Parts: sequence; structure tokens; C-alpha cells
Amino acid sequence: MWQKDILVLPDDLIAFAWSAPMRDLAAKLELSDVRLKKLLTRCGIASPPQGYWNKIRAGKKVLALPKAPPRRPGELGRASVDARFAKVLPIAAPLASNGPFASALVPEDLDELHAQELQAIGKASVPHTLDRPHKGLVQILKQEQRRRDKNAEREWTFDEPRFDNPLAKRRLRIFNALFLALSKRGHDGGAYERDGEIHAGAAIGDTHVGLDIGIVGSHRTARQHGYLRPAPDQPASTPLALRIDPGFDRKNTVSWQDDGDAKLESRIAEIAAAVIVAGEKKFRLSLREAEERAERERIEKEKQRQEWLVQLNQKRLQNLRNSGELLREAEDIRALVERVRRAIGEGSADIDPSVVEAWQLWALAEADRIDPVRSGQILTHLNEPSL
Repeated sequence: MWQKDILVLPDDLIAFAWSAPMRDLAAKLELSDVRLKKLLTRCGIASPPQGYWNKIRAGKKVLALPKAPPRRPGELGRASVDARFAKVLPIAAPLASNGPFASALVPEDLDELHAQELQAIGKASVPHTLDRPHKGLVQILKQEQRRRDKNAEREWTFDEPRFDNPLAKRRLRIFNALFLALSKRGHDGGAYERDGEIHAGAAIGDTHVGLDIGIVGSHRTARQHGYLRPAPDQPASTPLALRIDPGFDRKNTVSWQDDGDAKLESRIAEIAAAVIVAGEKKFRLSLREAEERAERERIEKEKQRQEWLVQLNQKRLQNLRNSGELLREAEDIRALVERVRRAIGEGSADIDPSVVEAWQLWALAEADRIDPVRSGQILTHLNEPSL
């Protein structure tokens, strides 16, 4: 059955990975040792080297327990693992929304982070061609090549190349340069094509940041495959703007645009540093949003709990009233039986004793059946309602 992953502290995961041979640890999690090692590798956790446990048994000196690397911009600072790890590791709470966020790689102040990343990126140029593209553009470029090959084989095809015009190629070169600059700092980027549009984004640590390059101001359009798109014959010199869009709500957007001789190509390092900062900023905001969401859920659950308790108490009260009515009915029957007995004893009622005896047994049994104490009906309201 599918289970949701849990978050654990990387240091806890390292301590677990180095606490016993892989086969023994895997048995605790009902995993194979190969599967466990792959999972640890995915989390960036190195396993003990070959012969480590033989040295331990022989009393020889071994490597010290490694420490988890410091948190990078946009990272959770937590490792996401299979829910089965909850058997052996404590679940880690997320970072608090008010921080601190600083690590050896992340200053607390975002302006300091921008200066740090800008210096580390250094010079970032835009290659004139896409002969050696970043892996994030390979899918688009392969699809474009397949379209070219089809067009070369036939006089006409519906699926023609979509980014062979000068302006589209310039956009791809800018994205490529930006992704390469981000990769210098251990981050990633990628783009895909949908309905003739390029959709791009950056992965800053564990945080996604949306990216877009559009034309500045009004421009000619043409209908392509049912959609209005910028006319493909526009020159590469058409002014462009690159926008960082960290969220779907369009808030916290930062943008740059061609300005005279200062083209976007000359600001790649600055933009890459800003994208990294945007990823860290979005991560910090997401912590606050998660806390607010959790608080709303807590309030809603408490509201539902109180409403349910009200219903349970109303039901308890109704059951109490039912007990009173049932007890009165039972006592009335018993009183009637006693009255008949006295009447027969006084001779005021001429009734066959055998008939009376059978009737008394039946009537008293009915009284016991509806008696709330003897029937157990009183238990329906004896204890205070609880969820």
C-alpha cells in the first residue's frame, strides 16, 4: 500500500545508516539491502565503506561518523524517506517560519546571500549556439530536431519546428546560459514545450521557481495551432524581459529587460544569483504558509470535534429521557401486577390462579425487558461522550 514519505533529520539518517550492517538495517525496514542503499544514496547519505564492519569486529580504528552537509538555499534541511523509517527514526519537525535559516552556505540576510552567490557564480556568458546545451533543454531540442527531420522527408507536415526563428532561439540561449550558471552552484533548471510555448523553471534546492521570457510591450502576433503567439518573423533584437515568478499568485515577482545596449545576456550572473535568492525566499515563505495552513486545519478539526460532541451530548440527553420513560413503564407494570395480586388475595377479583400466574410471569418479564437498568440501556448515557 502506498504510504506518504516522512521527513527526518539528515544526521539521524546518517547515524542509522552507520549503526549496523546494511542487511540488518534493511531487515528492520522490510526492505532489501540493495533497495535501502539506493534510498540512502538518493538522500545523499554515504554508506560505510567496504570492510568497515570487519574492522569494527577486529577492534581496528575506523572512519568517524560523517556529518550531514550544511543546508543550501531552498533546501528543507530534512531528508524525505519512506514512511517505514518511522519505525526506527523520529519524524523531524520542519524549520520554524521565523528561522533561524543560516547555515555554513546560507546567510540569514537575503542581500548577503545575493552578494555571496553573485561572487561565486562569477562570469556567466551566453554561448552563441546550442551545440552543448544544459540537460534541462535537451528534451525541447530533441523534439525540434525530430520536427526538422520530418519536414526534410516530406513537403509538408502539421508538426513543424516551433523554435527555429531568431527570437525563439535567443530565448533558448538565454535559458541555457541561466541554467548553466545555476549549475555552478549545485542547482538545476529545465524547460518543456506545451502548445508552442516554452515553460521554464529552476530547482533551487527543494524549491521550484518559475521563469519566463516574454516580449516587452506590444508586438505582432500570429495564430499557430489554434493559439495566438508572437509572430515568428520578429528579429532577435526584439526587446525581451525575463521574469522570476516564485508562485502561482504572481507575488514577489522580479524581472529584468533589455535596456538599450544592456541586454539580458549581459546580466546572466546577476539573474542567476537573484533566482537562487528567490528560491530561498520562497522556501521561507512556504514555511509560514504551511504553519498558517496547519493552524487553519487545527481550528477546523476542533470546530468539527465540538460540533460532534454537541451531537453526542444531545443523544446522551435523549437516552437519559428514554431511560426515565422506560423505568416509569417498568414500574407501572410491576405496580399493576402487585395490585392484581392484592385483589386476588382480598377476594375482590374472581380470576383463575393458573391464568394469573402465567400472566404475572409474562408481565414481570416484560417489565424487566424494558427496565433501563436491567436491560443495560442506562449504559448509553452513563459515561460522558468522548471522541
